[in-house]
Amino acid sequence: MNSDNFIILVINCGSSSIKFGVYRRAGEKILKGKINQIGSGKSSMQVEGSDTRVAPIGGAEEALAQIVSYLENVHLLGGIRAVGHRIVHGRNRRRPVLILDEVLTELNENKLLAPIHMNPALAVIDSIKKLLPDVLHVACFDTAFHAGLPEVARMMPLPRYLTQKGIVRYGFHGLSCTYLLREFRNRVGEEAAGGRLVIAHLGSGASMTAVREMKSIDTTMGFTPEAGLMMGSRPGDMDPGILTYLMRSEGFGLTEIEKLVQSECGLLGVSDTTADIGELLEEARQDIRARQAVDLFCYQARKALCGLCGALRGLDAVIFSGGIGENFPAIRAQICDGLGFLGISLDETSNKHNAFEISRSSGSTRVYMIRTDEEQIIAEQTQQVLDNAS
Repeated sequence: MNSDNFIILVINCGSSSIKFGVYRRAGEKILKGKINQIGSGKSSMQVEGSDTRVAPIGGAEEALAQIVSYLENVHLLGGIRAVGHRIVHGRNRRRPVLILDEVLTELNENKLLAPIHMNPALAVIDSIKKLLPDVLHVACFDTAFHAGLPEVARMMPLPRYLTQKGIVRYGFHGLSCTYLLREFRNRVGEEAAGGRLVIAHLGSGASMTAVREMKSIDTTMGFTPEAGLMMGSRPGDMDPGILTYLMRSEGFGLTEIEKLVQSECGLLGVSDTTADIGELLEEARQDIRARQAVDLFCYQARKALCGLCGALRGLDAVIFSGGIGENFPAIRAQICDGLGFLGISLDETSNKHNAFEISRSSGSTRVYMIRTDEEQIIAEQTQQVLDNAS
């Protein structure tokens, strides 16, 4: 199969957004876009270089219809021969794979592990298969980057029979980590990139990953993407006794528990208003709830960063990325505040202007900001699968 002339569509389903891109080859971007705040009543579609289109979009399938309509209008839809999908949970899969019937069955089984991500991704796959029946589909797994975690980081303190059923730490945001490490290596060289790094992918979903010699050795997310850091509407790590207490005292069942931990906690829950960090920063001066939400987010991120230093046995560099990590200097500054004992000291001007390196030269630990590009990695992995199938 000669894929040189393929147009690849990339679909990156998040918990509240869909990013998309079109590539002539893996390294030849034609366009990129994003649909934000799906299901919120404030959704919008933005394509690079064009005006934002505001439209009510209730779910992933409606979002896909908007994307398909746009691609048809710009005469790209007919040229698409393959679609690369970000698949959040791949269990133990280490490489991207063509989505054949047996793989699709496996992905449907994985819905239980990450429903707020897997359900829309699988709905999109089903919709595109109906719209474009001759198109090939490739699954690119967020978990693959962490598949080689050391055993001590992968295991959880559970009865062994549950571990044997696959209840272990999988880790997520692996496609982002893959891009960020490559970009970091290209900018600073092999030696620095092979050091002790913490990647802080902070967005509506947030995680930190400890990397040594370009490999994941620990990460804050666990068996599911609900674990780890406080997020937009997810609590991150929490006392499991809270859930059993709510079941006994408030009559919570499975539906109520899932709704709580997937869509009612985090920044949204603490602020009682919004999960948007930009809005919370604006409101923080006059609304104590907004200020508490921001403070708690930064406090927990700071603790997690320090914790990963133990796994790394030191720290050489921190890389901020993700929608929050890339665009909000105040959040980066608040997370790093007080971490001088780790050699972290931010340069106020560089941080304010979202420079590549935002640390002071006097600090022993370098701090960077890199804009991630998961779509680029998905396009490249899709191309690789097509080439291997030829």
